[in-house]
Formats: sequence, structure tokens, C-alpha cells
Amino acid sequence: MKLRKKILALLLSMMMILTLGVTALAQEAAPTVDADKGSGSITVQNAAKGETYNLYRLFDATVSAAQTEGQADSIVYTGTIPDSLSGYFTADQNGYITAADAAWKDPSTKAEMSDGLRDALKDWAQGRTAVATAKSDGSELKFTSLKYGYYVVVSTQGTAISVDSTNPNATIVDKNSTGPDNLTKTVGDDNVYIGDTVTYTVGFHTSNYDGAGTEAKKIISYTISDTLPDFLTNVNVLSVLIDNDGDAETTDDQTTLDPVPQFSDKKIVLDWYDETNSKFLYDNGATVTITYTAVVTDKAKIDGDGNKNTVTLQWTTEGNDEPGPSKLTTDEIIYTYALALKKVDEKGAGLADAKFQFPFYVKADPDTDGAYLYAGTTAGEGLVNELTTPNTGLIIVKGVKADTEFSITEVDAPNGYNKLTTPVKVTPTKTGTTTTDTTIYLDADGNVLQEETTESIEVSVKIDELAATAVAVLNKTGSLLPSTGGIGTTIFYVAGSILLVGAVIFFVVRKRMNAEDLTTN
Repeated sequence: MKLRKKILALLLSMMMILTLGVTALAQEAAPTVDADKGSGSITVQNAAKGETYNLYRLFDATVSAAQTEGQADSIVYTGTIPDSLSGYFTADQNGYITAADAAWKDPSTKAEMSDGLRDALKDWAQGRTAVATAKSDGSELKFTSLKYGYYVVVSTQGTAISVDSTNPNATIVDKNSTGPDNLTKTVGDDNVYIGDTVTYTVGFHTSNYDGAGTEAKKIISYTISDTLPDFLTNVNVLSVLIDNDGDAETTDDQTTLDPVPQFSDKKIVLDWYDETNSKFLYDNGATVTITYTAVVTDKAKIDGDGNKNTVTLQWTTEGNDEPGPSKLTTDEIIYTYALALKKVDEKGAGLADAKFQFPFYVKADPDTDGAYLYAGTTAGEGLVNELTTPNTGLIIVKGVKADTEFSITEVDAPNGYNKLTTPVKVTPTKTGTTTTDTTIYLDADGNVLQEETTESIEVSVKIDELAATAVAVLNKTGSLLPSTGGIGTTIFYVAGSILLVGAVIFFVVRKRMNAEDLTTN
């Protein structure tokens, strides 16, 4: 969620010191002195860089100096209790205001304000005009020349601070958050092929401090680690973006690191605090976005649980050389798939020596599983796009994308069999399994049947430790032509003899008819 949309936090103060004047910082902005000023001040320790602190005066306070050395000053609160806060404060007959039991988390100790009062004060402060405002530069923040009173201190951070209200010159400690949060990792497309370039994006919400209150420690640097398993290679960080206001829609307060830090020993380290000049480099609550690419290798697992790589966020605090022990982790998974083609005869048995042309290239030598590895659509050394079925009739290709239809063409049929006249089509799908045990039923024409029939041809495709979308291809034996010396030549001899005899008879008859004609004449 965008930082500016986070709920306003109460940095609640039960203090008696503040003024209608403006702000003064320990980084020293000169105050405007109120004519009726008190001598009070409030110092915010662990003020978060980039956070805006607003002071709202709820009640007036009167401070009377102690009459006896060693005793505390006498303090009374006066004013009007808003209706929304009437359950948390009461006024006696003299108009002096005290806190009701509901104002405390534990009324017996009165050590911590109740959640109900925190929320009620937050609601009360919204829409009101602050009597003092300051944006912290990350150093100690101090409001001075302040009129005595009971104040509500609100920041854009989203957390509350505890307050010491026993001294007119009060010091409060901003709890900030307990540390960074909202670590995320996404991938552009989790459906990949071997050789594909994938894009990862890692983001997180920062804090300038680890811990809360007086125990909070400055964060000096952030360390982002990625397991980068062997199914990824050629890792390249494209950008590291730090957005101080957390608003990705605007670029006014964004910093893109140049040069872009790269993974070293699978880690990126971001400096966060300038110890030499004692200041934070970026605002508290800034968001960090890291974008990097990697190439999928042939080590990728096929289907099943996919291929997971984990990112870890750690931070180094002041006084320490190494990050930790606190950390955040998240992961992302990519998937790649396989296809299988089984060539069979009319009885469903595997058929060797059928050559198929694929619409992509594979490595010429199969791996230890006997499967070929996808190698893209561009020809290259050691790559082929025509494969011949072995004795099992089975060809397996690993590392293709799911939901992509591949058209495979038979270019040579085994001796004695007819070549297919149309391409074979196969579309790999995600099954979530790690083995293939598929039974396919074909009719006499090689068409896939939805279920077994009395005349169907059963084809079994079993592949150990590999899930692959399988298709079966039926080849029928061809029509044999007559052989030399068989009836095929004899029939031509017989036909020729008949024609010859007919011609002789015709010649003899014709000759006799001509002779008779001559005698008659």
C-alpha cells in the first residue's frame, strides 16, 4: 500500500509543554516565539527521515514549580473535553482534567495508553490544523518555545511512540516500525522454455530503524540474497529503484541507482546510512524495487513442483558488521514442460525408423533420460529439428512451454508403411506430476478415441521420472506392388499372345476374302 495512504499514526504525548508557535528542529530551524510562551520543549528521538510530524494541542496545562527540593513540579490540565473523548477523560468540579481507566491498557499500572484512546485521538486529530509541523531529515527532531499543554503528536509513519510526561522538557522516542516489511517477488511469466529469459521483480518496504522505542537501532545497509539455483544463468540486474514517497505513479522523489549494482556471491548490498555525516540516505518508509533477468537452463525440472528460487532480505544495524539475525523471505516458481510422441503399428507396438520434423530445434544428443532438450527456433551447431524414432517408437522433448500447440510433420515413414499425410499436433499441459503413464485408444484410422472399444488399438506411454504430454501416431502398412516374375508380368504376356493370335486370324480371313473376290470377277 502506498505510504501516504497508510493510516496516520499517533505519536501520543502526555506532555505539558508546547506552544502555539511553529516548529524548531535539532537540525535547527529557528522557532517563532509565542507571546505567552512557556519554557517547554519536546525532542523526538529516532525521528524517521522523510516523516512529517504534526503537533495538536488538546488541553492547556499549568505548571507550578515544586516548593520542596527533590519534588516534581505540580501540573494540572484544563480545557474542553471533546465528546468523542469523553469516555477517556473526566473533569472535576474545578475543571481539572484527568484520565479515566479506559485511557490505560492496564489501569493498575497506567504505563501504556489503551488502543481505544489511540484510535480516538487519531480520529480527533484528523482534519484539524496542527500547531507545529516538521519534516525530519533523520537527525534528532526538537520542538522548542512551546506553550504548556497536553498534545497529540501524529506522523505519516503509521506507528505510535511512547511519551514521558513527567518533565516539561519532554523526550519521546519514535517507535517507527519494528523493521522492514512487505517483501515481494514476482516473475513476468512462470510458463517458460529452456533458454527463455525470465524477468524477476523484488520489492520491499523499508524502515530506517530496526526495533522500537529506546531499543531501536539505525539500519546501516540492506542485503538482498537470491538462491539463484542451477536452473538459472546469466543473471543481470536491470535496475534498482528507491522511491522515497512510495508512490510509483510519480517520479519526483525516486532514485535509480547508477551504476546498477549486480549480484555478487548471489547478494546485492544497498547502503542506507551515511555514518560519516550521520544521516540516512533515503526516507523512512521508502520502497525498493529491484528488477533482474536470468536465462533458464537445461537443469530445470519438468512440471511437478516447478523450479523455485528464494529471495531473502536482511539488514545490518549500527555497530554490527554483518546483517541479521532478522530477515524476510519469499519465493517464486517457474515451470517448464515436455512432450512425447509415440509411433506405433496397427497392433499398438512401437515402430522404429519414422523420421519427424519439429517446428523447433533440439540438441542433437539426448540426455541421460533419453529425452531431447529444446533449443529454440534458430538453427545452430549441434542442433537438429528432425528426429527418428527408436525401437520403442518414443520421442521425448523436454523444456517447452505449456499451452502452445506444436505441429510435427512425418518426413519419412518406416519401410513398408505409409507416410502420414497431415501433421501431428500436440499441446503440452501442466499436470503437476513427475511421471507419465498414459493409455491412448486409437481407431483403425489412427484417430484418438475417448474410451476403449472392442476394435480400438491400445497404446501405452510410460515414462519414469518425467511428465510429458503424450500423443500416439499410427502408421499403416502400404499396398504392395506386383513383383518381377509374378502374375503381374504373366498377365501382360497372355494379353500380348491373345492380341497376336487375333491379328494372324484377321490377316488370314482377310486374305481369303480378297481371293474369293478375284475369282468371282
